[in-house]
Amino acid sequence: MNTSTSIVKRHPVVTFFVLAYGISYGFYILSAIWPDFPFLYPFGSVIAAIIVASITRGMDGLKDLLSRCLRWRVGLRWYAAALLVPAAIGLAVLVLNTLLGAPLPTLAQLGPWYGIFLMFPMAMIDAPLQENSGWHGYAMPRFPANRSRLLNTLIIGVLLVGWHFPLTLAEPSIMVPYLLSTLASAFVTNWVYYNARESALLAILYHTAANTIGIFYAHMLTGADLTRYFWLLAAVNVVVAVSVVLFDRKTWRTSNPVAQVPAKVVRGMS
Repeated sequence: MNTSTSIVKRHPVVTFFVLAYGISYGFYILSAIWPDFPFLYPFGSVIAAIIVASITRGMDGLKDLLSRCLRWRVGLRWYAAALLVPAAIGLAVLVLNTLLGAPLPTLAQLGPWYGIFLMFPMAMIDAPLQENSGWHGYAMPRFPANRSRLLNTLIIGVLLVGWHFPLTLAEPSIMVPYLLSTLASAFVTNWVYYNARESALLAILYHTAANTIGIFYAHMLTGADLTRYFWLLAAVNVVVAVSVVLFDRKTWRTSNPVAQVPAKVVRGMS
């Protein structure tokens, strides 16, 4: 066993995040140098997961990653939560932004009634499928089970803020609210994730629904209306995050008995 492989096996979670950041930041730099370079930033997470899973556990690791991303046997109410909670957040932000002066979307801007449903698969492929396959398919299950879910979620939230940071550099006016929304959204996403048998699929669906609403509405806004939209999005996400923590405390203090990572992997985790 060479030194690099030994380090990965001893510190798989740290290695995952180093690779996820390094690969995505590398893609960002290449895009900055070559404007025609494809948008591959979200792939850093899933590439890192595949690399670390294959090195630490071989085919068993890859099968475990895939099974968590395809874990669909969860309660229907959590499918509803994954789809309807971000929709409700998006609707609340639209209403608040309109009340504060943003123009109502016109019928021409809204397009056909089924347009938003067509956006859903495109939004999934755009980022959530790649991102959450790594964050929730690989990293989250390997966070220490003896540490509270609330603290684990705060840690992953802060790491997600750092990972998303370069994406805000092109629009400094929305940097703070965008990153604050990212942090708050991590708590709501994990609320669904923990209650859905730690299904990365449900985290992917939640992220996709949130992005679909954002893509559908945000492109209709410019200037101060767009900046206000991101601040309102952050505020509503914070309110929802605080609500799921305060009103469902059981979720955050219990450990999940479902499909734990093998003990030998947990002991080697950093």
